Amino acid sequence: MAGVSINNRKKVIIVIPVYNHCATLRGVVEKACRLHDAVMVVDDGSTDGGWETILDLDVHRVRHSHNFGKGTAILTGAREAEKLGMTHMVTLDADGQHDPNDLHLFISAMHRSPRAIVVGKRNFETGYVPSGSRIGRRISNFWLWVQTGRLLGDTQSGYRGYPVEVLKALKLRERRYAFENEVLAKGAWAGIELLEVDISTFYPADEERVSHFHLFNDNVRLSLLNARLTFRAMIPWPHRKLP
Repeated sequence: MAGVSINNRKKVIIVIPVYNHCATLRGVVEKACRLHDAVMVVDDGSTDGGWETILDLDVHRVRHSHNFGKGTAILTGAREAEKLGMTHMVTLDADGQHDPNDLHLFISAMHRSPRAIVVGKRNFETGYVPSGSRIGRRISNFWLWVQTGRLLGDTQSGYRGYPVEVLKALKLRERRYAFENEVLAKGAWAGIELLEVDISTFYPADEERVSHFHLFNDNVRLSLLNARLTFRAMIPWPHRKLP
């Protein structure tokens, strides 16, 4: 896979996967549109009316008939981005946690390393951060290190830059939250560089925060994924590298 130039910013598209974030969706999309001229919203079967709040905005819109999971929404975004002639995409959560003003950090990193997956490392040292997020990040970081030998500071961050061809080429099984862990491990095995950029983050208070992370089901999926990846990492058989 040949490296591609992203000097033309129109080859990068912001992809916002969303599921039932009506209260924050429009504000996030409007901020993204002020900063970049290519924005896509992938609605993963929302039922709260959020879709209707952005119909007047100049964005690419894709809608799933049912809730298939965040990973599916990201892969849908990659397929649609390719149709639009985009080479790279930056995923941005719809809950307001990520600041679209940090987009330039991803653009710069992808310009330097067009084949890399770029992960936004959230600043957990300021403001309110749920204890579960702190603990989950440490555990996730540890497992990526065990599986790949790569050290990252925030493997659970959803603010990321992806080369579209990399997402197309990797054989990914997960379709919900575990997708974002799987893509890092399999990307590293395939010889893809993993980079980080420091980003700001905002967490509303617990009573105001809308999260679709299911404590039991999603932790089971993550545990099973880590078991599979760790077992594969222990097998002395070379991983398939992307050309």
